Amino acid sequence: MKSRKRADLLLEVLMSSVNLDKVPLDLGWSVWQLFSSGEIYSSKGVRILIKACRLCEPDKTKRVLRGEEV
Repeated sequence: MKSRKRADLLLEVLMSSVNLDKVPLDLGWSVWQLFSSGEIYSSKGVRILIKACRLCEPDKTKRVLRGEEV
């Protein structure tokens, strides 16, 4: 899966989560900074998205990483 598509799917998982309180504030700000600068699609951006998504939606994150439908 290409990193851009993976990042888009992870962003969707993160933004639709009802468990955002499990994501530390500094990690949330990191996601925002990467998104606003356009670096969210970089390897660093994807790694940070994975970290945030694993905290709030671990099952959905695993499915995205395996290339399954969410």
